[in-house]
Amino acid sequence: MSYHIRVRPTALIIENEQLLLIEYTDHNGVHYNLPGGGAEQGETLIEGVIREVYEEAMVEVDVGPIAFVYEMAPHHQSGDYSLDFHTIHVVFECRLKDGAVPRLPDQVDFQQTEVKWIALENLDNIVLYPNMVKQIQAYRLRPRTIELIEDHMLPSHTQ
Repeated sequence: MSYHIRVRPTALIIENEQLLLIEYTDHNGVHYNLPGGGAEQGETLIEGVIREVYEEAMVEVDVGPIAFVYEMAPHHQSGDYSLDFHTIHVVFECRLKDGAVPRLPDQVDFQQTEVKWIALENLDNIVLYPNMVKQIQAYRLRPRTIELIEDHMLPSHTQ
């Protein structure tokens, strides 16, 4: 039996004390996600987060360091989800490129209804999946990052 872990490059975009979120509406009502999605075969995490932010919010971003990593294992979860697949979210600190204005794409993801800036102080008033509100607020107060080391950045043993 093979076991697959889905890797989800995700963007943490904060400007003017507001967080850029993707709004979805389903049978449970309105909820929000950070922009991001599953990495596609053949792309790096950085390429994936750039693509996902563009697909979901129609903006280009500069990708910074990793803010944090979130894991959802089906056998070890809060009970908030009915997902049966293991997921790792790699959350990158990102900045919008100059002049970029987020908007709803012409072809939206399933159940995507809006692209919104939500004030950090109002995050407790929304449903955010996964519920990383406290981690996002703590990160904003005291940023700490994880360096992503890509193989091409390392010296080769054969040279």
